[in-house]
Amino acid sequence: MTDNINPKHYKNRAFECIEFTQYLNFNLGNAFKYIWRHKEKGGCEDLEKAVWYLERQRNDAPKFKKLKCKKYCEMYEKLCLTDFDMDTHAAMNAILYAATDCTEDNISWAIACIKDLLKKMPSESPMPSENTPNPERK
Repeated sequence: MTDNINPKHYKNRAFECIEFTQYLNFNLGNAFKYIWRHKEKGGCEDLEKAVWYLERQRNDAPKFKKLKCKKYCEMYEKLCLTDFDMDTHAAMNAILYAATDCTEDNISWAIACIKDLLKKMPSESPMPSENTPNPERK
């Protein structure tokens, strides 16, 4: 039976995504979640959503409580023990860091990390080659 409430892409690692996002505000938590699951679920679309939430955060930055340094360190240690590639780790760490000090530079750093992930994602629809049938070719 499929668990639609807590699917495997949220709990297939040493820690669950919610163990991080519960300490973040809405925008940063959603960005983190979309990066966490992008390879198992939404691919490029999830990364684009993460960027969207970070862009939104730029406008909402003064409206949330900052993550304390001690909590950031605890979460960073957990993140290091969680099985992700280095680029995904970098993007999620950038969001955690932005939660401690939400400056324009830190949000820009997180966005840059996600855009780097987007560049490295395999194309969802391969480009046609010379041998691929094309209805417009005659």
